[in-house]
Amino acid sequence: MAYLALQTGQSQSREKLAALLWGGTGEEQARANLRQTLSVLRRALKATGRAWIRIEGDRVALDLDDTDLDVRRFEAMAAGSQTDDLEQAIALYPGELLEGFNLAEEPFEDWLRTERERLRIIATAALEKLITRHIGRNEPGAAISAATRLLALEPLREDVHRTLMRAHAAMGRFNLALAQYRNCADTLRKQLGVQPEPETRALYQDLLARRMAPPAERSPEEGASFEARPQTRYVKSDGVNIAYQVTGDGPFDLVYVQGWVSNLDYAWESSKLSSVLHRLGSFCRLIRIDKRGTGLSDRGTGFPTLDQRMEDVRAVLDAVGSQKTALFGSSEGGLMCMLFAASYPERTAALILHGAYARGLWSPDYPWGRTREELEEELLAIEREWGRPADLSRAAPSLIDNMVEREWFAGYLRNSASPTDAISLWRWSVEIDARDILPVIRVPTLITHRTGDRWVKPEEGRYLASRIPGAIYVELPGDDHIIWGADSDRLMDEIQRFLVSAPPAPTESALLTVLHLDVQGASSGRVKDWRDDAVRQLRAADGEAIDLRESGLVAAFRQPSQAITCAFDLRGRLHHIGLDVRAAIHVGECERQGGLYAGPVLRLAAGFADCAGPGDIIASRTVRDLVVGANLSFDLRGQLDLPGIPGPWPYFSIGQP
Repeated sequence: MAYLALQTGQSQSREKLAALLWGGTGEEQARANLRQTLSVLRRALKATGRAWIRIEGDRVALDLDDTDLDVRRFEAMAAGSQTDDLEQAIALYPGELLEGFNLAEEPFEDWLRTERERLRIIATAALEKLITRHIGRNEPGAAISAATRLLALEPLREDVHRTLMRAHAAMGRFNLALAQYRNCADTLRKQLGVQPEPETRALYQDLLARRMAPPAERSPEEGASFEARPQTRYVKSDGVNIAYQVTGDGPFDLVYVQGWVSNLDYAWESSKLSSVLHRLGSFCRLIRIDKRGTGLSDRGTGFPTLDQRMEDVRAVLDAVGSQKTALFGSSEGGLMCMLFAASYPERTAALILHGAYARGLWSPDYPWGRTREELEEELLAIEREWGRPADLSRAAPSLIDNMVEREWFAGYLRNSASPTDAISLWRWSVEIDARDILPVIRVPTLITHRTGDRWVKPEEGRYLASRIPGAIYVELPGDDHIIWGADSDRLMDEIQRFLVSAPPAPTESALLTVLHLDVQGASSGRVKDWRDDAVRQLRAADGEAIDLRESGLVAAFRQPSQAITCAFDLRGRLHHIGLDVRAAIHVGECERQGGLYAGPVLRLAAGFADCAGPGDIIASRTVRDLVVGANLSFDLRGQLDLPGIPGPWPYFSIGQP
């Protein structure tokens, strides 16, 4: 009866049923046993007033069309997403299917073992979802109940043991939290002969220290949530509110910039990510931000540019009083960190890149990037799967069977951006090409990469190391792209070792944007007027005059967008008084000694200006690649070759809508 009930109304052949239930007897005897059993069942069920068993020729089925079967209801409830549904599903799963039943027929026992395992996996997934929801709602008591049930099914799950430890601590029951660790350690020792993972041991030490601390010394958040959460603060950057958090009190500052999208508060819901953040905060003052357009920062701010995000970081550093910091960028976050390190070496103590890349799209001289076709497939997958348990097969293969992390990561993404914004930001991130700025980075640099990274190929990490002067490259074993995946302790060890030993960064040179502007038709009577106006415009755009002549100017800026804005403003103002200009903008390394600037960037900007016609504003490819997201158009105009400077250098005319 149980076997037929679980075949979802599908009829079974007599031959199959006889072999399944009486496989140890001969075929004739097995069929006779089946006939007798069916006859007994039909007589016993006749009193219910309906025909439950349907026999058609050689086929047998159990008619359950209008019957509430507990297994089917359990499967339907467990597939839901509402807490009530999940609670009902777990209530319907008191234990194994047909617990205690033994037929002693190998074919039937094989089927029963398979069915029991299938239902156990469903129950496990439902419990993982319940735990994630209770953590998200700060319900430690309910999380304890679900986690205890899950441990009964999978007693070797250290992540569940840690959840119980945190939940007990959140309720002020430190003795129970520490007892849970001892239970975990005993189970692992007896069944596997191993000790708990470093993450579990570190949590135990932290809880032990918190239990021993006098109540007055405990943070006010303790006992109120699973982790003591840092306060989220805001700073204005160009009119946009940028959210940031500060944790740890180590001897130096470290800014962590995550890739794609993020949410400062929701990050603490993951035991794995929060453990990594705590580890970083153990040896530095950790500063984290939600980039403009994501997480807790202002949304709907339009496409960001790389230099806008760089200035957002500078605003946060000013707000927290950090004069010099190490930068840690993972994945797409590495692009902005590289630009910051090149542009502000005097404020950059060191640069750390993990799973980072220089260019997002494929090109003949960068064969590891995505093709356009691959990009479109990724964007379709993001839209199709948004909101579902996250597919971590590429981002974190070690976590693909961890439903708690998959559910958390899906919620993390939902709380970081809307589907439309997430897709736009993904497309934006792969359009950037930062290769030209790599040789300008002069700060101590550590580049780490996983050998089996499936998102960003290790060749891309090696490329960065070969182009950034003096960079240290460490290739770590493993497949996870994210920093909180498997073997995260090894990554943290490398970062800590590097920061402790990094030498002081030289600051003789920096990445600057140079504007070379020629004024045509300037008469002696108009020279003072346009020059005074130019000086005012430079100050408004945070530019600095390198050379100011009757016939033009050369100015330096920290950001290419500042130079572009200034060029358009000057062109419009000078045209109003009857003067034509031609301008060129380039980004490159520039040395400053005694108030004098030097470097190939100045020659190239002048060369581009010579290629411009009246009213033209010309930009190099480097400028174009660094202002992806700006509302500008770039039309290829030609290539420049200068003696003594490797080229050619493509240049573009800049247009505004």
